[in-house]
Amino acid sequence: MAGGSTGDGSGGATDTGSGGGTQEAPCSDTGLLLCDDFEGTSIDIARWSIETNNQNMVELSTEYAARGSQSVHIRTQNGYGYLKNTSAFPVPNNDYFGRMFLRVARYSTVDWAHWTVAEAAGTGDGSLIRVGGQYVTDQGKNRYGVGSDGGPTGDWTTHDTDPNGAPLEPKVGEWVCLEWEHKGSTNETHMYIDGTLHPSLSTTATNHGGTASAQYVLPSMTSLWFGFYQYQSDPEPFDIWIDGLAIDDARIGCDK
Repeated sequence: MAGGSTGDGSGGATDTGSGGGTQEAPCSDTGLLLCDDFEGTSIDIARWSIETNNQNMVELSTEYAARGSQSVHIRTQNGYGYLKNTSAFPVPNNDYFGRMFLRVARYSTVDWAHWTVAEAAGTGDGSLIRVGGQYVTDQGKNRYGVGSDGGPTGDWTTHDTDPNGAPLEPKVGEWVCLEWEHKGSTNETHMYIDGTLHPSLSTTATNHGGTASAQYVLPSMTSLWFGFYQYQSDPEPFDIWIDGLAIDDARIGCDK
């Protein structure tokens, strides 16, 4: 499969608002391994499997869009809802970049509530490679975070401290462009928020947030899901919109 976008990471999303917008959805001719703006009449089941538990819901919506006139709306309560892709994998050298536009109506303030918006998995030691965040109870704030579960480093989340130890909380009621690199060839991960690298969320095989004596070795990746999964119970539902989902073997940026 051919990829190789050269997005510079600048830019972001413009909310087209309720009832459909007019901004062009640029996924049609990007040449990326995968890009979907969800402008069709249904979710493309050749690209995505729709996975939910309980009564959670994944659907197309015209209520908000980061570009074009539609996005995917996910409503969850005590569980998960997400779109999972396997067709873009394996990727060259086991290195890939992911990109999503994300809009969240609210985040939890339940004690140490932990949430994931993307997760890569594959063969290897069982490690799940997560992008998401957590309500940091002793700070009284949500923070973006990266982490893992299921492997020898344990279940852990490293919280954002950029810039300069004074990170902003994740946006609520606005679109944010999230990008990440999972570099399996060297066991590194990196995360960008609205085009800016956050070094506090970078990991290596020996520098990570889990068991210090264990190596953080990325799996030979075979799948990636985008959506929302909060692991702690919350009395109220969550509403999430996602748009412009993309996978490539080079950085995508927020403009493609």
